[in-house]
Amino acid sequence: MSELLNVQNAKERIDRIEDILASVAAGDLDARIQSDIEDDFSGIEAAIDLLINDLTEELRQREKMQKDLENKLSKIQDQQKTILQQQEDLLELSSPVSKVWDNILILPVIGTLDSQRTQVMMENLLQKIVETGCTISILDITGVPTVDTQVANHLLKTVTAARLLGAECIISGISPAIAQTIVHLGIDLSVIRTKATLQDAMIFAMKQSKRADEMRTLSNIALTNENVD
Repeated sequence: MSELLNVQNAKERIDRIEDILASVAAGDLDARIQSDIEDDFSGIEAAIDLLINDLTEELRQREKMQKDLENKLSKIQDQQKTILQQQEDLLELSSPVSKVWDNILILPVIGTLDSQRTQVMMENLLQKIVETGCTISILDITGVPTVDTQVANHLLKTVTAARLLGAECIISGISPAIAQTIVHLGIDLSVIRTKATLQDAMIFAMKQSKRADEMRTLSNIALTNENVD
């Protein structure tokens, strides 16, 4: 009878160990055997509790490391977003479009042009054309040291897009080095109105604007006379 009780007790304690291990495996890191009985079996239970303690500490350390890594990754991503936003802001600031006359926009470009900056420049110019209704715009590239094929093609696209919006685009300040590069690359800029200097471009633009005003005035007079008749 005593042996039967011992067997039953051992089975219950084994079941208890299995339940604790299952709880730990399920994520309950606080589960422990903590048996109050001191016998030959209690050493095994104490060893299992120690093993669970070690495992729990390791898991918690890993969770802490993972959270730290996630926080660092989040900070890096935020920094990357900030850097990208700053780069976009700098691109915007480096491509200012100003209205210098009733019907004339000017975009002075200084520094090296790349495809991204040229794209931003084109978007800014087209947006300003839509906002102001100006029909003449000047791209002054006096401060640009050189251009490549992609940049030249972007300039062509800018002029074409401006025309689709009803604005004539003038490029001024093409340096001898850029002119030679354009010829060497075989890029046809004959469809683009060019002027040697910004001053020449401004004089031409003002004349064109004045002529447009005169034409509008004559057109309005003609329409008025027709209505009177």
